Amino acid sequence: MKNWVAGLCALLMAMAVPASAADWKKAETRHFVIYSDGSTSQLEDYAIQLEKFDALLRLVFGRPASEQPTRLRIYLLRSMGQVEDLRGRNIAGFYSPRVEGSYAVSNREANDRGLRTLFHEYAHHFMFNNFGIPAPAWFVEGFAEYVSTAEFKSNGEWIFGYPQKDRAYSVNNGQKIPIEALLTSDVSEIRDGGAFYGWSWALTHMLDSDPKKRGDQIQAYLREINSGTENLEAARKHFGDLDELESNLRRYVRGSMGYSKSDLPLAYARDIRITDLSSYEGELVELTLERIARYEPEATRDKLRSLAERGEGTAESWYQFAEIEFALNHKEEAGYDFSAAEAAVDRALALDGNHVRANLLKGRLLLEPFDHGDDPDPANWAAAREYIGKANRLDPADPLALYDFANSYLREGASHPQITDALKMAFSLAPEAAEVRFAYATQLAREGRYDDAIFLLKVLANNPHGDRGAKAVIEALTKARDSGGIASIRFEPSEEEDESTGDE
Repeated sequence: MKNWVAGLCALLMAMAVPASAADWKKAETRHFVIYSDGSTSQLEDYAIQLEKFDALLRLVFGRPASEQPTRLRIYLLRSMGQVEDLRGRNIAGFYSPRVEGSYAVSNREANDRGLRTLFHEYAHHFMFNNFGIPAPAWFVEGFAEYVSTAEFKSNGEWIFGYPQKDRAYSVNNGQKIPIEALLTSDVSEIRDGGAFYGWSWALTHMLDSDPKKRGDQIQAYLREINSGTENLEAARKHFGDLDELESNLRRYVRGSMGYSKSDLPLAYARDIRITDLSSYEGELVELTLERIARYEPEATRDKLRSLAERGEGTAESWYQFAEIEFALNHKEEAGYDFSAAEAAVDRALALDGNHVRANLLKGRLLLEPFDHGDDPDPANWAAAREYIGKANRLDPADPLALYDFANSYLREGASHPQITDALKMAFSLAPEAAEVRFAYATQLAREGRYDDAIFLLKVLANNPHGDRGAKAVIEALTKARDSGGIASIRFEPSEEEDESTGDE
């Protein structure tokens, strides 16, 4: 009897103890910082696969390696279901381009879909950072799907352009998209999103696999539309008769598609450092991901507050709590009450005065009264720039510090000789970030460089998942250029806007 009671008590006590945080690990490579709560060997394998993928893309498309690349953060979740829970929709992975730090999320399920999804998302990042020219929506997604099936064998052999079984199914069984609609639409304009991905992949595969031209048609077509030629006109010029192109495409997807195979050694970055994170650090990784990606952030705020208030609270945990307080109260219905955010960021800076992002957040908080306060103190402009300047000195390659520096003068309506240079540098470090691209384009327009501004915004205008108002801005800039007037434009990133590029 006593043994039974003792056993029951032990069971109840075990049930009362909260589950421990997952054993998170961090892998650092030349191009990536990868977080995973899986095994060390699995994380190392993903890191190697990603570096090989980067090397293969550079080899195939002739892009040199950067001396100091901005590393992409990647979060590997256990399953596709966890990704869905995070985003609140049916999604295997996503890529979120942001000036404060772009990141990608994927799953590590036993099948190859997790890795393929990750390759798809990195392909978007690679295109932003290495091509830099506007491309229509079909090619943005077609390119990502085309390269995502890359495989790397243990004997050194690699495969490129292997046919996509899922997309082939969508093409053969989903919506038949007319070629003109495919060339000119984005994902939101097509009823069957899977069909859009599938046909975009098939067209890219067909054009790039032509043994006689090997993608030359695509390059010439992209140059043509970026010189100002209308999309369909450029397509007819370089792809030929569109009815014939559509017939060839329908026939191509029913046939046997080829692919490339080689044992040519890949010069990939082999240095990989894996660190086991403490329970506290692992919990902070989870909550940081929730803060930046979860569609329901209120519960995350409470968990971050609890984590920061623990005895072992760190500058980073207080900073993360300050960021979510700032975001949740940066709304009219919340009254723009930043007192909790200010207290939290002050705690972070008391623990580490050289925390770059805490300094930047402190600077932004000092500027908020000019947008939402009744009687802002003019001295706050200089005080905010002290924090922003310190962050820039601590990390001169942080695009957010450069962006905040320029933005502080733009918000004030003041001039400074380094505004354009700061935005140019921020753009070179984070060309994928819409807010940086808009700010830089706007500054170029102020200087009368309308064509340069329009060129930058065409990348956003062709985004497969929404143009974020870029088309309207381009129209305003075009009118101003042609009339000799001045365009009044302002980019306001939406609080609710989903910046992700997802694989639905």
